[in-house]
Amino acid sequence: NFIFLFVFSIITFIHTSLKAQDGDVTVGLDIGYGFLDIGADETAQTIANLSGSTVTYSSDVGSWMGRVYGDLEIVESLYVDVGLFLTGDIEAKYTLSGATVTETYSANGVDLSLVFKDGNEGFYLKGGVHSSTVDGNASITISGTTYAANAAASGSGFVFGGGYDFADGSRFGYTYYSDLGGLSKADLGYIFYGYRF
Repeated sequence: NFIFLFVFSIITFIHTSLKAQDGDVTVGLDIGYGFLDIGADETAQTIANLSGSTVTYSSDVGSWMGRVYGDLEIVESLYVDVGLFLTGDIEAKYTLSGATVTETYSANGVDLSLVFKDGNEGFYLKGGVHSSTVDGNASITISGTTYAANAAASGSGFVFGGGYDFADGSRFGYTYYSDLGGLSKADLGYIFYGYRF
């Protein structure tokens, strides 16, 4: 799935590049914060049900996130946008009598969107798809002994967003990624500030 989207993105970008005129290609970097609910409340309840103990927990609501991208005007006011994104770690801790559980998640992937914007300055809207991976690590400490496990999920989802491009090349915006790693409840909201070169 990821390989297909990546290859398709590259072919689309190269194909449209052959039709592009000078100045139509833009490369950019965005940095911001990604809000992701990792379902810590549901996990805490599951642990409580299985153990028969009261469970307390704390959880991050998100992490830093970065994205590099290129966009290319294919017709007036319509662009193809291809990006690579990466998040930092999002952590949750659970405590019950005699045990502590810690889980950490991060995500990365590629996205492909069509972007509508009128000129180099002003509002823009985008919509497309992503292929992404969510990596998870867990450790369980019982009576001083720690046990570790890890897993990964990969899949695709939709991308929607918008923002504002300034004449000096800077931009701010919000992008919504549905189903990170193909996980139905792993939706990410990304608020960012960046620069187009």
